Amino acid sequence: MLSNGFDAPLHLHLKPSKSLYQFHLLAHGMAMLAIFIPSGLLLEIKAFLLVSVVLQFGLITRNYRQLQNTKEQFIWQKGDIWLSKSADSVTSWTCLPNTLVKARFVIVNLANECNKRTLLIMSDQCDIQTFRRLKVRLKYYQGEAAMPIDAS
Repeated sequence: MLSNGFDAPLHLHLKPSKSLYQFHLLAHGMAMLAIFIPSGLLLEIKAFLLVSVVLQFGLITRNYRQLQNTKEQFIWQKGDIWLSKSADSVTSWTCLPNTLVKARFVIVNLANECNKRTLLIMSDQCDIQTFRRLKVRLKYYQGEAAMPIDAS
């Protein structure tokens, strides 16, 4: 591909995203405020909605805390091969060409013979240089996958 280590494996040590957690906090707070806006809803329905929002936020908080203790790592090998390493296993994945690359996040679709997996990688989940390299490689990979075989 290119020089300067572009072909070198890209190691992604993903930590939980604080910005995504704060977004969830804001969205659930706004939902709780919306429940208390005067409307024609019965008190029982408002109570059910409030309990649902609080429970959902509790689940998100629990998952966020559990993710802080996980040691899963992703390694992008050459081409479209990805490896996911956890404490007890290594899984090989193929990167599908329909990825979404934005300034603050990346969505990568992975598949192997048994499963499909979608990764949402926020900019605060890894160091800045790794996130920048990931975006550049994904854009290059998308361009390469979209380019016809006979194009030069």
